[in-house]
Amino acid sequence: MSSAPRLVPTSVSTQVRSEFASDVVIGLSQPGQKELPSKYLYDEVGSALFDVICVLPEYGLSRAGMRILNRHAGDVVDRLPSPVIVAELGSGSGQKTRLLLEALARKQRVNYYPIDISGSALSRCRQELGQIDRVSIVGFERAYLDGLQEVAARRREGE
Repeated sequence: MSSAPRLVPTSVSTQVRSEFASDVVIGLSQPGQKELPSKYLYDEVGSALFDVICVLPEYGLSRAGMRILNRHAGDVVDRLPSPVIVAELGSGSGQKTRLLLEALARKQRVNYYPIDISGSALSRCRQELGQIDRVSIVGFERAYLDGLQEVAARRREGE
């Protein structure tokens, strides 16, 4: 007889398990549409699945964004004051951001702060963008607002 699947690894803290249980109860007890926080869906497999979804013909949003950035990354960068820092919410692998970072790096050193709830996505982001000259990457595995607070705390005068 096999045991039931475990949704939360045994290595996580009691506090994390309690938060997970609370989120599940709240999300599934709502009237109407049930929901769970997306932070539970973006482990290594979930992040890879999202990357695959983004290249499906039915999901044209990512390709449209890439076309816009291919065409206008230089124009966007030309309108920005210097120095700037870049914080990206839900960075994923950072593939689309590459175009902006490369254009910015031609003008100045760039501090890039990807913020994502997926540690594996941030790892892929570092792999994808870590070789761009003049770009420093510090990722935050956080919810958006928590990540933005971290970035704001690192800003220097004039950025």
